[in-house]
Amino acid sequence: MKKYFNYTIIYFILFSFLFSSSSIRSLVLPGWGERNEFNILSQNSDFKDIAYIQKRSQALMLTETVIWISLLSSQQLSDSYRTDYRSFGQDKAGVAWSGKTDLYAANVGNYDNFEEYNDYKLLTSQLNDTYPEGEGYEWNWKDNNSNRLRYDKLRNKSEQLDKVKTYMIASLLINRIISTFDVINIKRNHGRL
Repeated sequence: MKKYFNYTIIYFILFSFLFSSSSIRSLVLPGWGERNEFNILSQNSDFKDIAYIQKRSQALMLTETVIWISLLSSQQLSDSYRTDYRSFGQDKAGVAWSGKTDLYAANVGNYDNFEEYNDYKLLTSQLNDTYPEGEGYEWNWKDNNSNRLRYDKLRNKSEQLDKVKTYMIASLLINRIISTFDVINIKRNHGRL
């Protein structure tokens, strides 16, 4: 028990040391470092001279919030569309989804049936891209083009929202970099570096 207590104290000391730096705080939560610098500078400076720091902090925190909401929303919507197109494909074309890739899902939306897809691949000498018969890769839209197009539209929406998620993750990283450099700039401008 004493061992765990010692580790806990070491972790608290380590984290308090790490978070004492405004730059580290900005890496954890953009705007937090600016807020820390504002609090430090407000003890020695005129409030009017440093008011811009508080506004930057709020802007970066708001941006972070919007990015997180966008990330979570796009993930949730992408998953919802994925569930919808998979259910639709299973019901209308007899698709068995177990162990299938996104490329397979795209092929289901681009070809009326399993045989048409394999025939096209054989015709274009792409033998390695065909699906084996009798192993659960079969599908058939039964010449109902509107169902196939509806499925493909749902699948494309899911894919697009998944790409938005990737952009939001990149935005989170960029926001942290901007905030960190902003804190360094604030420190330099106020003689704290």
